[in-house]
Amino acid sequence: MILRLNKNKENLLQRDMGQINSLYQKQQDQKQFMQDATEKSKEELNQKIRGNASVDTMILYDHFFQGIKTQGVKQEVIISEINTKLEAKREEVVEAMRKRRTLEILKDRDMLKEKKLRERKETAIQDEVASNLWARNL
Repeated sequence: MILRLNKNKENLLQRDMGQINSLYQKQQDQKQFMQDATEKSKEELNQKIRGNASVDTMILYDHFFQGIKTQGVKQEVIISEINTKLEAKREEVVEAMRKRRTLEILKDRDMLKEKKLRERKETAIQDEVASNLWARNL
């Protein structure tokens, strides 16, 4: 019963960790998207500079890059926070797995102990029966 409860708790923790990990991956993907957009925009800007880009265009790109930089800093904070939660949840899962494994070992030991006790009782009964049969034959 306790073993089953611990297994259920472990499964819930693993599900939670999976959700956090999924969120972490989404944030990493968003960060990568921003980096890709920045690189693409830098290439576009370089092409426009070669073609005599206007000052307004340069200012527009500058604002874009500043916004991406600000968003990148925010994204790093978000990723860091999620990573902290992920590591904490991972530790909880490892602890739950360790507890479950300990309970499994204790259960196996208890079952082995009960089996040996049953075997001893059966042997004692067989010895008693054999002794009674031997005594009758005398």
